[in-house]
Amino acid sequence: MGSHNNKICALFAIFIGIFSVSSSAYATYPDITGTWNGTATGVDSSCTPPSLNGPFTDQLTVVFSNQNSGYFDVSVTSTESNGSTDIDLGTGIFLSESALSFTVTRTDGGGTDTTVVNASLTSPNSASFTFSGMNSGGDFCLYSGSGSISRNSTTVVTPDVTPSSSVTDAVLFNIQMQGTISGISNHIGAALAGFGFFSGPSFTDNQFKFGGATGLNAGDGSDIAYGVWGNYSYTDYENDLSSTAFEGNNHSFLGGIDFSFWGDSILGVAFGYDIGDIDTTFNGGNQDTDSFTVAPYFGALLTDSFSVDFNVGYSRVDYDQFRTITGTTTRVTSTPHADRWFSAFNLNGIAFYNNWVLGSRVGWSYASSSIDSFTESNGTVVAESRTKVTTASIAGDVAYSFENYEPFLNLSYQRDISFRKISVTTGPQPTNDNDDILLTAGVRYFNKNGISGNLEYSKRFDRDNFDEDRVSLTVRADF
Repeated sequence: MGSHNNKICALFAIFIGIFSVSSSAYATYPDITGTWNGTATGVDSSCTPPSLNGPFTDQLTVVFSNQNSGYFDVSVTSTESNGSTDIDLGTGIFLSESALSFTVTRTDGGGTDTTVVNASLTSPNSASFTFSGMNSGGDFCLYSGSGSISRNSTTVVTPDVTPSSSVTDAVLFNIQMQGTISGISNHIGAALAGFGFFSGPSFTDNQFKFGGATGLNAGDGSDIAYGVWGNYSYTDYENDLSSTAFEGNNHSFLGGIDFSFWGDSILGVAFGYDIGDIDTTFNGGNQDTDSFTVAPYFGALLTDSFSVDFNVGYSRVDYDQFRTITGTTTRVTSTPHADRWFSAFNLNGIAFYNNWVLGSRVGWSYASSSIDSFTESNGTVVAESRTKVTTASIAGDVAYSFENYEPFLNLSYQRDISFRKISVTTGPQPTNDNDDILLTAGVRYFNKNGISGNLEYSKRFDRDNFDEDRVSLTVRADF
């Protein structure tokens, strides 16, 4: 059964290639690197002994790596119904943007199986394939069949030759997006407070605060109440897993303006600019990033104790990066860019007990990142890659108000419901941890002249091999 397992593996790999080619608009062949899974069915014939003739069904796991200029390496693991497993290695080539072919050979003993696979794309994430081959060692059989495969959400990294953005985008993307999303959501609450929509205790004088937000009463000088705010934050982070290791920092500027056009609600728009500097230890390189963001947002009070907020946004990220060829001082440079889209919805609550202020938030967010195909300085073509993540979160906030100040402590838990995992060809494998806890402590300031602000420090816990520290300052003015 080893021979048919081999051919199935090969077939599966081909299928993966075709799927990748058709999954989006490409400047070159699509990126098929990753892990694929599927099933192959076929028939063994002309076997010696004849008792081996007959049908078979194998389960496939195929890993594509080292893709370059239409060529790629492939590793196929096929498992028969009786539990026996074959491992096959080989290389392949794209025939077009909708077809590919590869050959794999059995490497784990028990004969010399060689399988040729051809595939065609049937949907953005699936393909059909045919295969044929023979086992010329041990039991002799000819075999042929067909099957289907689909790619899972794993990015395969070859640490010393992978461009920096392939790793940093997968690891940092969701964390960076959550910083932007939560920053906007926090200030929607400040805007609601600033327009005097919530009638809280006298010591807060119409503040509605949660998740680090701060707000004041609106002034009387405008027919349409409005507020402006600005935020600066500095973030330091490190990924200490040797096969994907990097460390760096980020300077972020985020600000916005919002208006009260209807009742107990506000509508606004936020703008952001980020500068990042990351040393990518895994490939001996460095990465500088510049990011611009625009994000409309909306918030409304449901009752005296509950509000909702919603924001959508777009970010453009430009990379300037290099990696170092192993054993040399030669740098391979590239300048890709990414388009990011995000959206978030939150339900917020607040309660007052004497001078204590208790807040809560339950939220959902979705974000996607697409890095266009690019060519490195040594001629290596890197295909387009996409990262998508859906995240659920819950947060609690406690503060104590006295005079014009309000120290607070916020604890939030987030879980990535879906995200793109990473595997590596050499070195320790990432755990692809999908949840963490963010602890934030700080102090808010408010004044009846409409000026408010908060200073805070946050630290991320319980994300495997990843540490993050952040300092943030926000100022808001209501009119």
